Amino acid sequence: MPIKKTLLRDWDLLEASTQKVLAKQFALPVLSGEKIFKSSAGHFDVHYATTYVDDAPPLTDTTGVIGVPDWVETVAATFESVYANYSSLGYHQAPTVNAAPYDLYLRDLAPQKYYGVTNSDQPIASAGYPNAYTSWMELDNNFTDFIYKPALYSPLQSLQITAAHEYHHAIQYGYNFYFDVWYAEATSTWMEDELYDDVNQLYSYIPAWFSNSSKSLDLAVGSDAVTIGAGYGRWIFNRYLAEQHTPNMIRGVWEKLAPLPSPGGGADIPMIPVLESLLSSSYSTSLGSDFFGFAKRVYTRDWATHTLDVTITKIPVYSPLATYATYPVNNTSSPLPSVTLPHYSFAYYKFSPPPSAPYYLNITVTGTSGIKASAFIKSSGGIITEYPFVTVTGTTVTIPGFSSSTEAVLLVANVTGSDNHSANFSTDGSTSGVTEPITPLIPATSTSSSGGGCFIATAAYGSYLHPQVQLLRYFRDEHLLTNAPGRAFVALYYRCSPPLADFIARHPFLRGVTRMALTPFVMVVVHPDASGAALLLAVIVLYRPIRRRYLERVAVG
Repeated sequence: MPIKKTLLRDWDLLEASTQKVLAKQFALPVLSGEKIFKSSAGHFDVHYATTYVDDAPPLTDTTGVIGVPDWVETVAATFESVYANYSSLGYHQAPTVNAAPYDLYLRDLAPQKYYGVTNSDQPIASAGYPNAYTSWMELDNNFTDFIYKPALYSPLQSLQITAAHEYHHAIQYGYNFYFDVWYAEATSTWMEDELYDDVNQLYSYIPAWFSNSSKSLDLAVGSDAVTIGAGYGRWIFNRYLAEQHTPNMIRGVWEKLAPLPSPGGGADIPMIPVLESLLSSSYSTSLGSDFFGFAKRVYTRDWATHTLDVTITKIPVYSPLATYATYPVNNTSSPLPSVTLPHYSFAYYKFSPPPSAPYYLNITVTGTSGIKASAFIKSSGGIITEYPFVTVTGTTVTIPGFSSSTEAVLLVANVTGSDNHSANFSTDGSTSGVTEPITPLIPATSTSSSGGGCFIATAAYGSYLHPQVQLLRYFRDEHLLTNAPGRAFVALYYRCSPPLADFIARHPFLRGVTRMALTPFVMVVVHPDASGAALLLAVIVLYRPIRRRYLERVAVG
């Protein structure tokens, strides 16, 4: 879904040859001996193959409508149940042209390792929102292949969570096509458990986030999303928000998003400001406050819902960024007791009591303005007590009972939308200085799900998916955005490059010149020992003809 959505969003930026190759990705499937079964309430058309090819569902027909495979009827009934559930929760249903049944295509998706894919289709004004889109869906035809873990989840259970997940994507398109993908995945995944609480496959996504908690809440959803918890693992934050403000709050996020325009002519709408706006205007709180409350609950585990079954035990425990067992902890310790955090992220540090541990553990924290901190101690009986830091300006908290405890932990969180807030800590009262971050005005698309932002390279190569563009994006993310001079350069680039990139994209000659000029930059990324002279030459080659053509265009209007 993320890839196809972004492709459709940026379709006009692709070269004609690239569009031709990718066009088949947006075409409706062609099934062998295709038949269509309409669901009982008429809300869905299930398209399925009838010949013994890979896409055909199990053709067993022992119950229900004669001549229709049992599995096809199961798919139809499951989606009608999902439809009814979303209606009862107050969601707008996925729009279709002329209120036609929503199209579901059964295909063999196991080779692609997909459960299902929701494909956006076309704008629809009758849906009531300015950026509403129709969509259609592909589902695996049986959920029996190894990747669906049939030993753990029955085909029906896999179908249920896929229907809950993917149909919410269809609903999302009906609210606003330009949704931020990380939150779309977090919401669709959360809804799996709200509609089908007994499946519990979604808990497998959380450990990847907790072990990467020092990455931002809105981390971009890429090919490594599951392994680092991006998007999918963030569903547990929605559970916290629902517990604090009722599940209606999550629907409210999508309703808040619905009327908003795309920033910058087709970019996705960052969800962080939407969350901040809704929480402040409707719930008299802030995203920073709720995020810090969530980060604390990761350790305390005092969840208020889904507690009457074993699912609460499926939520993994916190993952410390470092553990200390030798004292004092100060700037001579390894690893260093300091951290720099991106926006809306957190880190835990564990203190294990040695045999000679003192009764009191003193923890001193010094942090920048975006940092909040709290300490906890767990008794030998498992009782957790919190010792909050009112400030983090060289502030010390004293924790009694350390010598007889299981552990003490320190939580440090960046509770703002600004990157690079930092903190350091010690157990001997020593402090180190911190410097407030300089936050460049980088468009949200550079760090959100779009993964875009390399405007000139995208214009030159015709696609943000081009390998050279991906290399340059990697260099930006890993080598420029990780330091102050690099961030300043990127901020300047984002202010100046969009109009130039648009001009390049409309002139084949300039695209060719720009590709040639970018080659030395790419070589430096691949071969860091490349000479500075090559880069200087690239700047000259790139700048002169583009500037001349641009000025000529401006001169003639």
